[in-house]
Amino acid sequence: MLTRLRNAYQRHRGFILVLLLFVSFRMLAILVMRPGGFFADTSDYDFYYAWGQLGAMGYRTFENLWSTYPPLFPALMTPVFELASRIPPWTDPRLFFHVLFGFWLLLFETGNLILIYRLAARLDTETAALTPSPPHSVILSPTPGLTAAILYALLFVPVYTLIGWFESMPLFFMLLGLELMFVGRAWGWIGSAMAAGLGFLTKFTPALLVPIAIRWLGAKLSWRAAREEWFNRESPGNLLRPTGYVAVFLGTVLGLGYWLTRGNVELALSSFKVNAMRPPWQSLWAVIDGYYGFGLVQADMRNMLALETRHWDSRLPWLWITLGFMILYLWLYTRRYDWERMRTPVAFSAVSIIWLFLYSKGWSPQFLLWILAFIVILTPDLLGVALAIALSLINFVEADVFLLLVPDQHWLLAGTAGARTLLLILLAVVFLAQIWPGEERRVQMRKVSGALAWGVMLAALIGALVATPRVAQAYQDRRLAEHPCREAIEYLETQAGGPTSTILTEELDVWRDFYPWLRRDYAIRVLDTYSPVDEPPADVLAGELDELLGPREVFWVTWRDDSLAEATYFTRDDVYMLDGRQLGACTVARVVRLGDEPLATADVAGGPIHLLDVTITAGEDAPKVGEELNLVLYWRADAPVEESYTVFTQLFDPEGKMAAQQDNLPVNGLAPTDTWTPGAVIRDPYRLMIPADASPGGYELYLGLYDAQGRRTLTLPDGETTDHLTISVEVGE
Repeated sequence: MLTRLRNAYQRHRGFILVLLLFVSFRMLAILVMRPGGFFADTSDYDFYYAWGQLGAMGYRTFENLWSTYPPLFPALMTPVFELASRIPPWTDPRLFFHVLFGFWLLLFETGNLILIYRLAARLDTETAALTPSPPHSVILSPTPGLTAAILYALLFVPVYTLIGWFESMPLFFMLLGLELMFVGRAWGWIGSAMAAGLGFLTKFTPALLVPIAIRWLGAKLSWRAAREEWFNRESPGNLLRPTGYVAVFLGTVLGLGYWLTRGNVELALSSFKVNAMRPPWQSLWAVIDGYYGFGLVQADMRNMLALETRHWDSRLPWLWITLGFMILYLWLYTRRYDWERMRTPVAFSAVSIIWLFLYSKGWSPQFLLWILAFIVILTPDLLGVALAIALSLINFVEADVFLLLVPDQHWLLAGTAGARTLLLILLAVVFLAQIWPGEERRVQMRKVSGALAWGVMLAALIGALVATPRVAQAYQDRRLAEHPCREAIEYLETQAGGPTSTILTEELDVWRDFYPWLRRDYAIRVLDTYSPVDEPPADVLAGELDELLGPREVFWVTWRDDSLAEATYFTRDDVYMLDGRQLGACTVARVVRLGDEPLATADVAGGPIHLLDVTITAGEDAPKVGEELNLVLYWRADAPVEESYTVFTQLFDPEGKMAAQQDNLPVNGLAPTDTWTPGAVIRDPYRLMIPADASPGGYELYLGLYDAQGRRTLTLPDGETTDHLTISVEVGE
């Protein structure tokens, strides 16, 4: 016994190492990885978990619940849920179900790796006996089957599928049925039929083994065979074993299915009804039919009436589509393949699966697992690896980028579904090229399909590069449209380039959510109240604001209502919050700190008007010819002003000629002086365009007030009186 084990280890030690790494990697992935990453929780485990919870409400599948899946899957899933429920729940109560169910599926996935290794080893050995040269351009190991096992272990999609979907379970039964078909004993084909039946009871796909087994077991499709071999017990082409295979398959499906569904025939067929009533999804059929959503069944499992309701009115002629696919499949099925070679049933199984997926209403990311399993078995070369990577990337773009990030970009689904469809068709031709009758035709099919596949992948790559900027812009536009502070962001965008170029906030969320749109136009600063010497937060904040609130105003943005700055620093007499407005969920205001002594005081009817301060900005640096000079005047009246006065701003060049002027009522006519509230600060902006042909040098800016009687007298801080305030401005080239 020990000798046999030692010899087995020596023969398969490379695979055993791969198997150990394969299992341990997936165990850790089940424990610590979550499908969807930072995009969203995309695992179907959550649906299985919710399904299991219905048992606590008295529901039982196929008694008072219909099912999206055939009966063996819920029969294997619900006991795992009950077992997980015995463990005290973690803060995320899904943890133990996800782990236990993942470990349960890991048994099937481990079986998949073993079966891939065995099937690939059979094909490698068979090919080596027929051709002296290696069948593939890339070989990772000379050990038969090991290259396929290594490639499958290295692929991302099988790991991702394992921790989110149960696809490894029906795939196991499909591969097991193929492996047992090749056992040269009676129990082999009987076990294969049972495996196909069990697979059908978890998902319909393994039923494709039945017509393949019929051919493998000797049935020939010709009139001569029908006359001379089908019913001749002495002929190797008789129908005894094919008939027995079908009988065992049907017996497994009907016998076990009847027991699992408790004899409820109507609910036993519910999975067929559900798939018939749902809309197409993530496929060319969905694009043609105009459906761009997820492949969800829009009905509650407890609602029996939902099984009688149409949830989508398709405009596709499904009867004719079905007939067309059946005719083409029968044509492929009846070609004169060499059914004595093991490669034939394996390759035709792969083609049948692709054909089923092309016909199917929809496509889900986990379906790719089936394709990848046969890619590593049949084409473990550069083309196969490239196709596996391309199909995986298409899955990501479609399931994560399109459906989650930019679901309104319908052209993206058309592109991904179209590229995948072309690649699947070409992959089917690649598989058929391995078994098609006639060596010359096989070579031609292999060359043409390979070249076209490389062409499609190159075109898809170029298309992805070209489309990336459009997708990025669509994502940014959608995020802005959904943003609770969209109005605030759009308002700040309209104010860009003005005298206020800094945004202050106490909230990191504001920086995070505003930075993508406003980073080019504003310096966004989050105030920090940390102190290494435990200084009071209000004092730390005051020191930081003293430094930041210089001669220019800033925008103040808040999302929450508990602003420390507003409760403390902004209550100071020299700090003013101006032009405050609620924009969406955010509040935006301008904050400025003004000096104690006004620059000038105007003698007007009703009481004096003080010009508290003036800020001058132009672009990022000093003003230049050809640029806009931004001014902000800050006024305050101590008492009600009885008359309306006009503000004048005049810019004179070094020769004393007027270069620019703007005269209007305060705030562009929106705040006449006779409407001012005593004590309130009025922010009054102006824009003066310096002509492009103006001379650089020292300019003078004149500011003041006038009415119909003329300019009002201004009193300067030193007591001097004048009809205008003069400010020197240096204008560069």
